[in-house]
Amino acid sequence: MSGTPSTSSSYSVLGGRRGAGSGAKFDLRISLVVLTRAPSVFRPAVLGEFHSLGFDEVLCVETSRPRYDAVALVRSLPGLRIVDPGISTAANPGMLVNLAAREASGEKILVLWDDQSLPEAGLWTRIPRIWGDHRALAVVPELRDRSGRDLPSVRIPGLEQDRLKILSLGAEQDSVDTLFPPDYTALYDRARFLRTGGFDPELSNPFWQRVDWGLRSLLWGESLVVARGFKVDYRSEAPLEDQTPDASYPRFFLRNLAVRHAGDHGVLPVSRFWAHARRSGLGLTEALASFRRERGWVKTHRYRFKTDARLLAELWGNP
Repeated sequence: MSGTPSTSSSYSVLGGRRGAGSGAKFDLRISLVVLTRAPSVFRPAVLGEFHSLGFDEVLCVETSRPRYDAVALVRSLPGLRIVDPGISTAANPGMLVNLAAREASGEKILVLWDDQSLPEAGLWTRIPRIWGDHRALAVVPELRDRSGRDLPSVRIPGLEQDRLKILSLGAEQDSVDTLFPPDYTALYDRARFLRTGGFDPELSNPFWQRVDWGLRSLLWGESLVVARGFKVDYRSEAPLEDQTPDASYPRFFLRNLAVRHAGDHGVLPVSRFWAHARRSGLGLTEALASFRRERGWVKTHRYRFKTDARLLAELWGNP
């Protein structure tokens, strides 16, 4: 294996691909994507642990220059590739997931953080079976804190006067619909994920970025489920979700909540402008410009909308 970085677009990749299924323990071609936020001194041990689980490839997405011998590590762990996005460390996680999805070679990508772990017992047969039972765009695991206690992994949407309310619950059935994957952690169908456009890089708030992708995917006819028996544990404290509407919210509102389904397509009615203008905090001219821009986006994708947020919330949980 070469230790020379290869460059593609604006990012570089250290390490080479191994043949599909070579050394892998899964019937499915699954690429493990590891996002990083823990101290890099622990990265070699964590990546070695993930590599031993038998994935087709492991992509570690760094946000700064590694403080470990990356060349030696990729040589010792066939199938490990270390991705340097070549962008600021301020890059949001959704941008990095999108990058990894484009670079990965697997049919599926499992996105984890380096402060998470997978219980190994039965893993080789459990993940393919879970995917076979759930033909969703993404299968979300049940998350557990570092003490092994279950965390709420199911997100249920509700609307109150066009304001999105999200309820967090545990999974009480084998398969439960959910609005989005908490902390980006999920097993994604790579091709279908890319067809959704991935996470919106212009939404800087990770919470609203995840909600935007999940709701857009559901409005476009996809499904997201939490599967009991698919567990992911945190090695340290689980991060908190900042649900405060901020500068990311107006774009999310116009592309999702404000859209109405009309027959066979979605439309952003002109009447929704005033709600946008009141809530965006923008001046009238700037609010009008952003409304026109997002109305053009909705028009471009109008035939992908299969429902709207109001109907989705009303019918949630019904077969």
